[in-house]
Amino acid sequence: MSISPSTLFPPQPSTTRANSLILSYDSKNDRIVYPQGKSVFVKAVDPKSEVPSIQFSKHLHLVTAATFAPNGNYVASGDESGNVKIWDVSIRNDETPSFEQPSIKSEFQILAGPIKSIAWDADGQRVIAVGEGKDKFGHCFTWDSGNSIGEIQGHADTINAVAIKPQRPYRAATVGVDKALVFYQGPPFKFDKSVRGYHTNTIRDVKFSPDGKYVVSVGSDRLIVVYDGKTGEFVKKIENAHEGGIFGISWVKDDVFATSSADNTIKTWNVEEAKEVNTYSVSSTVSVENQQVGLVVTPKYFISLSTNGNLNYFEHDSTSKPSFIISGVQNPITAVSLKGKELVVGSSDGSLVKIGIVDGKGFEPEPVPFGKHGNYVSSILSESDDTVVTAGWDDLVKIWKKTENSSSATLSGQPRKVIQLSDSTYIILFESKLEAYTESLEKIAELEFSFTSSDIDYDTKDILYLTNLKDNRLEVYSLSDSKFTPVKSYPSLRSLPALVRVSPNGKYAAVADNFGKYTLYNIEDGSVVTTRWAFHSAKVLDAAWSSDSKYIVSGGLDTGILVYSVGRPAKVLKFLLAHQTGVSGLRWSSYEEEKKSGTIVSAGLDGVIKSWVVDLSVY
Repeated sequence: MSISPSTLFPPQPSTTRANSLILSYDSKNDRIVYPQGKSVFVKAVDPKSEVPSIQFSKHLHLVTAATFAPNGNYVASGDESGNVKIWDVSIRNDETPSFEQPSIKSEFQILAGPIKSIAWDADGQRVIAVGEGKDKFGHCFTWDSGNSIGEIQGHADTINAVAIKPQRPYRAATVGVDKALVFYQGPPFKFDKSVRGYHTNTIRDVKFSPDGKYVVSVGSDRLIVVYDGKTGEFVKKIENAHEGGIFGISWVKDDVFATSSADNTIKTWNVEEAKEVNTYSVSSTVSVENQQVGLVVTPKYFISLSTNGNLNYFEHDSTSKPSFIISGVQNPITAVSLKGKELVVGSSDGSLVKIGIVDGKGFEPEPVPFGKHGNYVSSILSESDDTVVTAGWDDLVKIWKKTENSSSATLSGQPRKVIQLSDSTYIILFESKLEAYTESLEKIAELEFSFTSSDIDYDTKDILYLTNLKDNRLEVYSLSDSKFTPVKSYPSLRSLPALVRVSPNGKYAAVADNFGKYTLYNIEDGSVVTTRWAFHSAKVLDAAWSSDSKYIVSGGLDTGILVYSVGRPAKVLKFLLAHQTGVSGLRWSSYEEEKKSGTIVSAGLDGVIKSWVVDLSVY
């Protein structure tokens, strides 16, 4: 009698051109952490690991940095408002699947602008957070009490990165937009020296070697500069280390480090000899999407982050292409479709990603992107196992096939939804118009109407049902002889209809309004079956019927997932706060009528995909 969490599939890290993202690795539990939107995600390095991913979404602003504590039990994350939160990510063996938020241990207002980088000392007691500010660009404090343990001084502009020497006596180094490396002694940390004149452009990242002997900085000037880890004095530099700006650095061992660059490559270097050891290429084609803006080293892999959000896994002893690439969405998910075990999602930036579903619950760890639109994806239709139809606000409808090249047609405006009738005719809904297309995307019918519409569906007889936002009602049309013909109009509702879903047996039409209330109609006689499906508190964005037409799962801007029953309309199963900023897509991935149970896949405006186990025995 519940909706229970099953699996979480996180979005890819957010990246911005010309900006690096400092990834963090938990060596104790083999996990990485990264920010995405207003959330922070923790996931296992091994994509096949059974360790569940974690989403932390208690920041009120966009998260800009996240770093593991040395013991792996805590994460310090900072956002664009300058707020830093310390929260628990310890693994408990007796945990059942849960999407509950990790508990916050402490939080502090550190700066007046975005946090760019956070570093812990080896004891896991002291934290330094740096970034943009007004009167200061960084602060050092104890993680539990927030007590100040020194001052971060010496910079005249934004600090991009900070590192703390991993052994006593502790030292710290910061680098930034002012082309300087500032060295600190401590704790309490205090200014020791400012090293200038070696970098000629913005410095992006800085790291101490594992033994503390060296500290190395990299920047947009394609330079690698090596300093003494104990004194901060300049030792040597490597010029033109890459053919593009360098965004990240991570140490492999005491005398070898790796760098990631805008030239689409990862390189390893011997610090003693100042020579390149190996080059790892993401792609033979140099492009903005393949710029490497983040890097972390694990015992088995170099994991680099591309501008397009891909996480590229290179094995240490390989110089070929990545062993595998984890792809996904970076933006709010706006459309979903499910056929068999393949889930296709589209996002607000036009990206399209195909993801496999395992046993109706979990997700394949390596989704495969197969194309994109130039803008917002408004509708996806999985026609068959090998054909997907998509529509986007680039005014295109596209047909993607596994065995053939994709085809497309230019539309007369922005499409809202695409459906397919039993005779393979595609119907495309626009704001105030319907168009019909053949399988080869040849237009065969068109109808303009005097109202605007938000959604469309069809029944078992290919009769069309669409919302009328002018008269607040449901309109019915038929298509025959290449002509749309009005059939009937339903009575007006109290508010704007947002969505219509016709049951698989063609008996019911469920219409949800902008306030989340449903009106369920009997299609045969147009009578109202119930108006008691009224547990949403905001606009419904998507809904899906079970295969036997007995239940409908619904989600929307109120962030909740609800399951309604036709037989018991006053009863509802609910999971509130299912997605941080709203539920934008829902599908039944499996359903067993006899066992009165099923699994649901949901997608959110937070970019997250989740699966849920539904117990319908209460009905």
